[in-house]
Amino acid sequence: MIDVYTAATGNGLRAAIVLAESGLPHTVHKIDLEKGDQKTPAFLEMNPAARIPVIVDRGAAGGPLTLTESTAILIYVAEKSGKLLPSEPHARARALEAVANAMTDLYAPFNGLFNLHHGGRTPPSQIAQGFDGLIRDVLGRIDGRLATSEWLAGDFSIADIALYPTLGRLESVLKRTYPELKNLQRWAKAMAARPGVQLGSSLAGRP
Repeated sequence: MIDVYTAATGNGLRAAIVLAESGLPHTVHKIDLEKGDQKTPAFLEMNPAARIPVIVDRGAAGGPLTLTESTAILIYVAEKSGKLLPSEPHARARALEAVANAMTDLYAPFNGLFNLHHGGRTPPSQIAQGFDGLIRDVLGRIDGRLATSEWLAGDFSIADIALYPTLGRLESVLKRTYPELKNLQRWAKAMAARPGVQLGSSLAGRP
């Protein structure tokens, strides 16, 4: 059994969705970030950084395993379940490349833009425009990839789960929409329709 401690943030959604899609037995524990659940002694013992998500796999080979960082959780759950990550070396490498693309090339400028807009000040336009340009460049390349593939790395994988929450928060939190990226929009609708994505999002607390 895997315990997942999460909330309705981008990283929290990734952990909840990957477990729902994996089919592995797990229990979801919602962490109320506004109340400071992540700063309690019990939580800090699992993750001294006071951040979600955290998983605790009590049935891990070699003994109980506590794991933080959403990218590590995505890969661990995929490998443990034997799903969501190709076994063929080239396909696996492409899937991991797409995960890295979502978690670095896209998430970094998104996070910068998010912090600018939620820092209590009007963000300098030239900096915001720079982040917006980086985001559009990455999403444009992803849209091109989706022109020839239903999912980011061939079959549905953790690459899709890595990208989905960031795109959702770009639209819902930062009010950035990209209707011109038709392939990306088709992919987003297909993601939203997946039962595992819906279940994981609901359990993490996303409306």
